[in-house]
Amino acid sequence: MPKTKEMKQIKNKILLLFLSVVAFSLNYKGQTFGNEWIDYNQKYYSFKVTETGIQRINYNDLQTALSQNGIAISSIPTSSFQVFGKEKEVSLFIQDGGDGQFNNGDYIEFYAQKNDGWLDSLLFDNHEDIGD
Repeated sequence: MPKTKEMKQIKNKILLLFLSVVAFSLNYKGQTFGNEWIDYNQKYYSFKVTETGIQRINYNDLQTALSQNGIAISSIPTSSFQVFGKEKEVSLFIQDGGDGQFNNGDYIEFYAQKNDGWLDSLLFDNHEDIGD
């Protein structure tokens, strides 16, 4: 009988270990990391937003950023431009003269908020400790 009792305890421990691993893996896969919006087949450029309000990206700034990476601005239709802020796509106003191409004098406008530490807010007990 002692062998049967020991076997039963071993089986229970193995079962508990197995269930723990399954529970952990289900919980792990269920987590979101905040980067689900990223399309890794797409190229992204970042720029600073120093003040909350309407932002403007003009032809010269965009052309400079793209050409530094070997990309001709004329190869990108304006309908494919996207801007993301705080993990969400932002609505754009694109002044392209109606031709679908980004030329000299054209610009993109959108509303954006300056960085206020919102992503780090969960790390602090008191949100006032985040600072500006």
